[in-house]
Formats: sequence, C-alpha cells, structure tokens
Amino acid sequence: MLVFILNFLSPLPLRVLYAISSLASLILNHVIGYRRSVIDNNFKLSFPEATEQMLLDYRNHFYLHLSDIMVETIRLKRMSRENLAKHVQFSNPDLLSRYENGNRSVIIMMGHSGNWEWAGAATASKFNFKTIPIYRRVKEKGMNAFFYEIRSRHGSFPMRDKDASQLLAKEVAPCAVAMLADQTPGSIKGWWTTFLSQPTPFFRGSEILARRLTNFDVLFAHVHRLERGKYEIVLQEVESDWRKNKFQLTKSFSRFLEAEIRKDPVNWLWSHKRWKHKPSERSIFMN
Repeated sequence: MLVFILNFLSPLPLRVLYAISSLASLILNHVIGYRRSVIDNNFKLSFPEATEQMLLDYRNHFYLHLSDIMVETIRLKRMSRENLAKHVQFSNPDLLSRYENGNRSVIIMMGHSGNWEWAGAATASKFNFKTIPIYRRVKEKGMNAFFYEIRSRHGSFPMRDKDASQLLAKEVAPCAVAMLADQTPGSIKGWWTTFLSQPTPFFRGSEILARRLTNFDVLFAHVHRLERGKYEIVLQEVESDWRKNKFQLTKSFSRFLEAEIRKDPVNWLWSHKRWKHKPSERSIFMN
C-alpha cells in the first residue's frame, strides 16, 4: 500500500509536493510527535550553548526539512536530468573532474545532509564516472525495490554494503563510490571520538574499504541547503598522507562533518538515534 502511494505521488510537481510536505511537517511535529524526544535530545546535547528558543526553532525547522526530503526523494523517481540540474549544483565540480579526467576512481564520504539521494543522482547525471551509491537493504521487499529504482536514476549502479569490498576490487573502469559514513555502529564495532560535544562512534567500514582499495582516492562531500528545493554539493580533498596513520581518515571526516553541520544545524538527519550507544571498556577511541 505504501509503495502504491509513493508511486502515485511521484509524478506530482514539486510545488504540490511541497504543499503536502508543509502539512505533513505540522502533523509530524504537533500531532504525531514523530521521534520528538530523540530530536530534542539530539539537539540539546549537540548544542549545549543553545537557548531554549534556539532549540525550539531547530526542531520546528527540522520537521519541515525532513518532510521536504521525503517528498523530494519520491519526486526523484520521475525527475529528468534537466530538472535535477536546476535543483542541485556543485560548488567545485573541477575537483571531481580532475579524478575523472585522470581515470582515477574515488570514494566520496558524506553524511545524511541536505538531500543525499538527489546528490547521488546529480553526480551520476553530471559526470561520466560509473557512479556507485553504497546502500543498506531495506527489509520490506516493496520498499527496497522502490529505493533501488530511485538510486539507479540517471545511470547510477547501487551496490549493497555487504558486497562492496569484493565487487569494487574487480572494478576496472573509473568509478565514483558514494558512501554515507555517519551511520551508527555498535559500541564495540565503532571507532569513537568527540563529535558534536559528545562521545560518538563512527563506522570503521569506510576507512577499511578505502585502505583495501589502494587504487581509489578519497573525497569528502557535504550537501548544503541553499533554499527550499535548492542544494549545493561541496567537495573537499583529504590529506594525502592519511594512509600512514590508522583512524586518520575517519577522524578527518568526523571533523569535516561537524564543521559543516554547525554552519546549518537543521540540515542533517536529527531523527535518527545517532547516540543510542555508550562507550564501554572495550570501545576503541580515535583520540
């Protein structure tokens, strides 16, 4: 039923979907209270210096941002390359073009900022790279198929996270691999650091994969929200000597992501339970 509704909504123009989003955000915030305690607690612990009014504004704006991401992602199924290009731009595309022109494969580490689904499709549309978004399978088959189709838009080739290491090692043609590197690992499996004012575990998978794929370079990316329905992808080079020091890539990414989040606190996925784990005696700290 849910997939039917998503398919029904996908052809609607964005102006209609944004009207739906505005209403949905009010329902999520004031009627359902969707994960309100999680959102409030995340903002409060991440920005201890913020006033009560600031925290309230963060929450209210986040619900609208979350609703917008939902309808934008639905619209992506029917979005043309030309239309997508009007909504997503690159601040420094020459950086990625340099790798493309040099026939070098690259891993792009990013967080749940802006509309990451639009960002992946925009990358595939703009560049000649074989664009490979790494994804985690959705348990419900219908929803998994829906998201797989979305993530295949404009020439992308989605790849399951469990298969990435083995399959990417066989890639011959230059490719751009997009990885969401701010997922929440367990207390033991994660590498810990101070992030947004609190102890936070980061997945080690991105760094381990990058170390195994010695012929791949690494970039960081952040999707800035310019205005409603308008995003800008910012790319940043990684220190060239990161392979010499364990944890260096993951630590650098956490610092990059935190700095970008602080520029626009609402522009991140605050509804996920990012801090549901606490460090233990067996936890590995990067600093």
